[in-house]
Amino acid sequence: MVYGVNPGSMDSHAAFAAKYRFPFPLLSDEGGKLARLYHAGGRLVRRTVYLIGTDRRILFARRGTPTTAEVLGAL
Repeated sequence: MVYGVNPGSMDSHAAFAAKYRFPFPLLSDEGGKLARLYHAGGRLVRRTVYLIGTDRRILFARRGTPTTAEVLGAL
């Protein structure tokens, strides 16, 4: 399952997901608690991609925009 997480409101997420036709849900992290837990927060917005296994272990973590091949290679 794929999720997008962002500190924006659910209303802004709905409009953004509709505009770009995302086939996955966007979750709201208002207050940034989740970003802090995964060390993805900070004063600057940092795109961070995590692949988390069904056993809840982090299989892949990369700041920036990794390629699809990089992410899938962690599977």
